[in-house]
Amino acid sequence: MMKYTIEKRNGSLTWIYITEPNQKEETLTIELLECQNPGGKNALPYLWYKAGCTNKILDTYLCIHTYCKDSEGNCFGRYNPQSKRSDDGKRNVINFDWMFENTEENKQKLINEVIRLFESATGKSATQEKMERCNKYADENGLEIITEKPEGWYELLGISSPVGSVVITNRKSFKQKDYKKALLVY
Repeated sequence: MMKYTIEKRNGSLTWIYITEPNQKEETLTIELLECQNPGGKNALPYLWYKAGCTNKILDTYLCIHTYCKDSEGNCFGRYNPQSKRSDDGKRNVINFDWMFENTEENKQKLINEVIRLFESATGKSATQEKMERCNKYADENGLEIITEKPEGWYELLGISSPVGSVVITNRKSFKQKDYKKALLVY
């Protein structure tokens, strides 16, 4: 299991930092919240019980949020066992199989499951996927891929290129056949 560090922020908030990336070059931070049932007929634990989502009214419960950064620096809420797709597949909903009372054992169970999901992720990194899209686009459009914009070149706005790239031109004359375009990948 991957190693992690824990930072206790206040009485109910803890941050867990996974100290190494997974196979997809992602990094992960877990926000663990220790929640207290405020009581009453409008409290979430009561409403969950009334709707049949839990088998009892929880006095305390744990909520987690995950912050997964891919190799391109984009952040997503991946690897959270408390979240799942709805039956119609149109939105995320609470996975009540992972909604637990606040105990040390349950905290560790949630942390372990997040790390298990994170560790078991396989496939290409976001950077590898971006480069595949850029290479395909460059091949289809006869463009060279570059990573630094040459002096005097300009972005061609309005041209649809893969995310993480832009078509650039030297703005030279067509007549003199000096006109050039390239795909700038950043």
